[in-house]
Amino acid sequence: MSEVMTLISDFVKNTEFRDLPENVIHEMKRLILDSTGCAMLGHISERGKIATKRARRLAGPREATIIGTSNKVASANAAFANGELMNALDFDALSIKGRHDVPVIMPILFALTEERGGSGKDLILATAVSMEVSQRIKSVIKGIHAVDASGDKMLWPRVTGYSSAVLGGVCGGSRLAGLTGKMTGEAIGIGGYNCPPSTFRKFLSSSPVKTIKYGSSGWGARAGVEAVLLAEMGYGGDTELFETDYGFWQFTGNEKSDGNMVEAFTSLGKEWLCDKIQYKQYPGGL
Repeated sequence: MSEVMTLISDFVKNTEFRDLPENVIHEMKRLILDSTGCAMLGHISERGKIATKRARRLAGPREATIIGTSNKVASANAAFANGELMNALDFDALSIKGRHDVPVIMPILFALTEERGGSGKDLILATAVSMEVSQRIKSVIKGIHAVDASGDKMLWPRVTGYSSAVLGGVCGGSRLAGLTGKMTGEAIGIGGYNCPPSTFRKFLSSSPVKTIKYGSSGWGARAGVEAVLLAEMGYGGDTELFETDYGFWQFTGNEKSDGNMVEAFTSLGKEWLCDKIQYKQYPGGL
């Protein structure tokens, strides 16, 4: 595995609940509760109704719950429905770097925690691991910048979106599934190849807004669950995902910023970014 992948995999495998600072534990609890509430309210939307109906139709073994219902379906199908429900009203929480990575990440963790019989502490730890890795990856991707001091005018990168959120979710999912460090690297590599394209910039210039908005959070969540389960079964992924000129950044259309990828991950477990969460007071849309 590459140096970056090794740093991430070691962090995922070796971090314990006792290693989490109190402020991180507190914020991850809030994030879990907020995400659950957003999913439950998402049932009033057409997007939520369609996603729930689709997941029920796909069904599969009774592994994980579609939030707000009594229905249990295969974990990947539950993750799809819950991802769409969480983001349906644009009410989901925003992380400081990943922004809308929450409705991609949390459904992966809910599904695999339930499937594996995990505890509340397991879910909190997996949430912290996922959100932390997601922030670090996003920190080296060129983001939105203010053109003037007021912040009224914004400069958007040519391509932006939430492809990288899948990788964060895969990390927490790998921890919940008890994957080895090598298997975690394989799962991240699979997730990197299967994640949705980053379509937010196209969404900004499209009118009227369609159901899918800036991308399907449910599809990203489903990809994350599948990546974990495939790696567990021995399916090989690209553990050099971030390397060479043709790596993750290039094929997802992102531009790397001045941030150094290795430097972004050397402080994993020593400094925490994942507790910087913004919560919306009102839904952003229907």
